[in-house]
Amino acid sequence: MRYRVVLLGVLILASAGCKMFRGPDKTGEFRLSSEKFLAESYYLFGYTYEDSEFYRYPFEKDPIPDIINEGFRVLQGEETIELPGFTTPGRTNGFVLVGEFDNLADARDFYKDYKTVDDGLQFTVESDIVEVHQVWVQKTSAGNYVKLLVKEAESLEGEEGNKYSEVLVEYAYQPDGSTEF
Repeated sequence: MRYRVVLLGVLILASAGCKMFRGPDKTGEFRLSSEKFLAESYYLFGYTYEDSEFYRYPFEKDPIPDIINEGFRVLQGEETIELPGFTTPGRTNGFVLVGEFDNLADARDFYKDYKTVDDGLQFTVESDIVEVHQVWVQKTSAGNYVKLLVKEAESLEGEEGNKYSEVLVEYAYQPDGSTEF
C-alpha cells in the first residue's frame, strides 16, 4: 500500500510538476482566434506565456491572459469583416510593431536577427490591425518581453454567419524581464 501511495505521488509530480521544474516555454507557436463562446456570458481564448496555456477571457475563474485577439470590425466594400488585432487584457504595457515584410522569409530573417528590444519603444495596450509577415514586440503586465512573428492572419465566418479572425504567431519569450532574446 505504501508503495502505491509513493508511486501515485511520483506520477502526479511527473505529470504536473515537469513544467514547474523547467519553467515556461520560451519559444513556440500558437493560434489566437477572436471567435466568442458563450457560457454565462461571452468569452474568447487568450494565451499566457508564463503558463504556456490558453485561458478564457473574460472569465472569473481563469487567470487573465497576456494576449488576446480581440479583432477589429471593418467595412470592406459592402461587407463587414473582422481583422485580427492584439490586446493585452491586463491593460498595461502592450505591443509595438518593429517590422513589416512582403514575405515570410524576410520576416523570419528579421525575427531571428532581432536579439535585443530597442530602447525607447512606445508600447500600446491595443495593436493596430495585425497582418501577415509582421514582427511585433510585446511587453507583458509582468514586465517580460516577447517577440512575435505573424505567420498567418485571416478573416473568417462561423457556421451561423458570425465574423471572427485568426492569427498564427511564432513567439520567443524572455521570462526574466531581460531585453535580450
